Amino acid sequence: MLAAQTHLVIVSGIGGDPKYTKAFGSLGSTLAQAAHDRAKLTDSSIVWLGDTSAAKLRWYRGASTRANVEQALARIADRNEANAQVVLVLIGHGSGEGAETRVSLPGPDMTAQDFARLLSRFGNRRVAFINLTSASGDMLPVVAAPNRVVMTATKSAFQRNESQFARYFVDALAKDGADTDKDARVSLLEAFKYAESETKRFYETDGKLATENAQLADEGGIAGRFFLTGGGAGGSVGSPRLSALYTERSALDDQIQSLKQRKSAMTPDAYYAELERMLVSLAMKSREIRQVERGS
Repeated sequence: MLAAQTHLVIVSGIGGDPKYTKAFGSLGSTLAQAAHDRAKLTDSSIVWLGDTSAAKLRWYRGASTRANVEQALARIADRNEANAQVVLVLIGHGSGEGAETRVSLPGPDMTAQDFARLLSRFGNRRVAFINLTSASGDMLPVVAAPNRVVMTATKSAFQRNESQFARYFVDALAKDGADTDKDARVSLLEAFKYAESETKRFYETDGKLATENAQLADEGGIAGRFFLTGGGAGGSVGSPRLSALYTERSALDDQIQSLKQRKSAMTPDAYYAELERMLVSLAMKSREIRQVERGS
């Protein structure tokens, strides 16, 4: 089993108000920095498209126009890397309903149908579509597909207030606290649960009625095994030892998922004994990876 190459594309839409322009730019920049520093993605694996006011920032690759988004995704799709995985993150304002739900971009907006069409080019490759915009909920059924993780910050197009889920999702990947299984990495499922919990806490603390409810579609049950590292693509660059370790850890992840699917056919004692053995192996492999990374 080969370690996957992860491609991260971040799209920060137009803010309208300077406050939102700054906030969307900050989220995009923070996420890109976390992908590089914490997930060890290479510079060439990170594409951040946003407002031109961010043009001098390190990870900025161009304006978030429809043409640039399409070109960025097409370039990755055309590489035809069978073992690659793609993470597309949308930040900003949303509007519309159903298949016409859209994210606000400079120039023509992009709809749920547009993203479904673009992502279909990746075939069976693993894809995560993470829409952190307001009014994003209606995109989920349009974009969902096998071997694809889809998240939206809201449950419908009618939840149109500023997304708090967006900043907590970025926090999950940029800060400590979301790694619930303590394996020194954060899966998309862990990030989703963290952001969902913190968003709920935000509204409860402020005594406000929640105006957003995040959704997750996990075709194939892969969100818990989907990491920005992709099993080590970024962290293993130039290190055959790390590449092998990441591949071994990814294989353990797959074995644990397979075991969970067989749970109903096993006795409880046999299931939990095997699960414990695999989790211990996974923890030891993660510790070995951290030791090698610290020494590299």
